[in-house]
Amino acid sequence: MIKAFAYSIVVMMLFVLLELAVSRALKKKVFEFFDTLCNLACGILERTFFLLFAVLYYTSFKFMYDHFGLFSIAINWWSVLLLFVAVDFLWYWYHRAGHEINILWAAHITHHQSEEYNLSLSFRVSAIQLIIRMFFWLWLPIIGFDPALTTLIIGINAAYQFFIHTRLIGKLGFLENILVTPSHHRVHHGKNEQYIDKNYGGIFIIWDKLFGTFTSEKEEVAYGITKPMSSKNPMKAWFHYYFDLIGAAKQVVGWKNKLRIMLAGPEVMASYYDSLAKESTINTQSSGALKYYLLLQFSLLFVAFFFVYYYHDVMSKNSTIISASFVIYSALSLGFILDRNRFSFWMEAMRLLCMSICVFIVLQGLHVQYYMVVAIVPLLLFLPWIGKRKALFNKIS
Repeated sequence: MIKAFAYSIVVMMLFVLLELAVSRALKKKVFEFFDTLCNLACGILERTFFLLFAVLYYTSFKFMYDHFGLFSIAINWWSVLLLFVAVDFLWYWYHRAGHEINILWAAHITHHQSEEYNLSLSFRVSAIQLIIRMFFWLWLPIIGFDPALTTLIIGINAAYQFFIHTRLIGKLGFLENILVTPSHHRVHHGKNEQYIDKNYGGIFIIWDKLFGTFTSEKEEVAYGITKPMSSKNPMKAWFHYYFDLIGAAKQVVGWKNKLRIMLAGPEVMASYYDSLAKESTINTQSSGALKYYLLLQFSLLFVAFFFVYYYHDVMSKNSTIISASFVIYSALSLGFILDRNRFSFWMEAMRLLCMSICVFIVLQGLHVQYYMVVAIVPLLLFLPWIGKRKALFNKIS
């Protein structure tokens, strides 16, 4: 199962590169360099946490099925179809709740921060959502659906949604009446007043039409959130709204009002944001040298990420934990560089040292020849390079 995820991630990256090539051929700008790298950093972090807790979904479903299952539904064509529809129905309500309840929106907002719209945006999600979603789908094994089949169909539902994050596909004729199409989902990501909180469906658009949250794409979509976030740091992308909620709760008196901030919709945050000083915009312009460095390091990080996913079953537990920790730290360190954080140079220097140590430990565990020579390469190549270009890591005023 986990190896299937590894292959699916490679396929998704190939589609991202294909979309990039097609958009350039059409002379249509749908990617922004730093925004795309932030999307990838968020995705690598989320999927690495998923690897560490991969058994959580299935074991939770299995536990509920074994101990609280009301029925035992046989696997046949009609039960598979029913489960497919039920997964999407619960997705609609999970997704809608994620927009209408602040404490849930804090986890989901990450996916809406980007002002670009392309396939890489599907990677920009928070790992916190992994836990939240599970509670919406736990009802399925309680009803009696097979835990393994439930887990599989949830994966299929998520895979479909990857392909609707594109501007390069227009409206799809009669399919617009049945499925969630790229056009429908573009609307969902719009901050235009008429597009906010619309089109929550995952695969079927029928839920939005039934529950009054549907609207079609008419005027050009302005992507992003109503209070833009200038940072490209994945940790800020994941947690900034939680801090906003805490700040807003401090401004009101009484636990009832504080609780209302958490459970109401994002509209209650308007007065809090009005009280804040305008957030300075981070200048993401940089030299070509830093861009090439980031592109190379993200490429190497993706290889390491795939390596951990593919070989986790033959690696020792310690090697898996060390490798996954390195991937997590790398995504964080590179995210700090995207923001030109004042600690980014030293975090990156430490990351390169950790890279050599991790390569040494993992290759030694796999009994790869010449592992000592391979392990020292990052220190010999990259550390002197960044040392001579320390100024590139400073924030641009």
